[in-house]
Amino acid sequence: MRLPARQLEDKLAPWEGHNSSMSSSISSSAQLAGALGQTDLYASATQSLLARHPGLKTIDAQLSRDTARLSSIGRMALALDAFRARANGVAGENLGTAIKVDGKAASAQLSGSGAAAGTHTIEVQQLAQGQRLVARALPDKDKAIGTGAPTLIRIETGSGKEASSVTLRIEQGNNTLDGIAKAMREAGLDAKLVEDGKGFALNLSGKPGAANGMRVTVEGDGALGALLSYGSGAAGGMSQQAAAQDARAVVDGKAVTSSTNTLDKGIAGVSLSLSAIGKSEVKLARDPAAVAGNVKQLVEAFNTLGASLDGLKTGDATQDSLPARVRLEIGRVLDAADPKVLADIGITRKDGKLVLDTKKLEAAIAADPNRVTDLVGKPGAGLAAQFAQSATRQLTQGGILADQASAVQDHVDKLSAQKAQVTDIVQRQAVLLAQQYSLGGTGGSSLFGLSGNKPLSLFDFMA
Repeated sequence: MRLPARQLEDKLAPWEGHNSSMSSSISSSAQLAGALGQTDLYASATQSLLARHPGLKTIDAQLSRDTARLSSIGRMALALDAFRARANGVAGENLGTAIKVDGKAASAQLSGSGAAAGTHTIEVQQLAQGQRLVARALPDKDKAIGTGAPTLIRIETGSGKEASSVTLRIEQGNNTLDGIAKAMREAGLDAKLVEDGKGFALNLSGKPGAANGMRVTVEGDGALGALLSYGSGAAGGMSQQAAAQDARAVVDGKAVTSSTNTLDKGIAGVSLSLSAIGKSEVKLARDPAAVAGNVKQLVEAFNTLGASLDGLKTGDATQDSLPARVRLEIGRVLDAADPKVLADIGITRKDGKLVLDTKKLEAAIAADPNRVTDLVGKPGAGLAAQFAQSATRQLTQGGILADQASAVQDHVDKLSAQKAQVTDIVQRQAVLLAQQYSLGGTGGSSLFGLSGNKPLSLFDFMA
């Protein structure tokens, strides 16, 4: 529950028990405090107050959890969208379309309607890749780094409407290379430790695409900042080993770019997967013999989706309910079909997977090709079209994944607002505390009834 600002201030105001005249005196003494290094005092007070506040730790933990959930939902969406594209690719007349690729620069598969017979040329000029940042190597991946003071590591990606960020809380217990890498992975980042002759180095890889450059900011422990900071104005820290870049290709004489190594717009109804610099040729042809191969690919796509969803399970019943719901929804297409009719063309279900008897399928095609084509590829009503429709429903507004993503994002926004509210109050308290210390420790201590003979540390005021 989000606390009103007044309640938050009440919970966070152990240093505001003085009367208003004292606050006025403190305010009027700002110039004196500034002359005594108030900036450094303010930074120390802010860090200490933030570290002591249990509410911020709870908020950071919830933000980390929600960020991991959003990342998991994103991976589910990618898997479901890939299945949808494959199902669309064998629906309708595509079921009887053969595709052949010559050359090692790209592979191709049918992904939707509009694929026409013909030959297409592809020249891959550059592959997409993500930025890769590397920290300097340390001899021990399990040794604590710095003091263990609570520290926030913020990784920002992209800019504008496409920008995203992840914030991690590192403190005693996980302030090691291994602990940091684990925290990053739990938040959905691609982080790993690489061992070389100098020790262990943290590698952080971003999403592919030129727009997905990363910035890493560290607030708290200076040792972690010196090791991990990266971006404009960051001193030391991580170094770039690979720059983020887009894929570039020429398809049938037309230049095409993509943030990933998948091109969906170069050839109508065809998805190209770029794999190497060079040239390839894609040939499309109507061929009744292609039906069996396309049915096999649909079965494989169904099983690949199931494996992807299973791979996202964490063991937490609540979190694992989402991939189970997605899988159940796709399975309803099969539940509505006559199992005997499917078995007649060689398709059966076992342990949540589809099993294909290719000999039975080929025999069914030889006996009645139109029956198989209608059952699997009929526009709007065949097995492939229904799979694609089910996936689309889950990915669009009102669907399982879309609604879950929206709900989690709303919660992230609320937590971020709460955090900003608490941080603002703590920062204002830090200003007062730094001013109190400056006056109390430099001859102005009589303001608080303190002896001027013994300089006080900042932490005496915070005790």
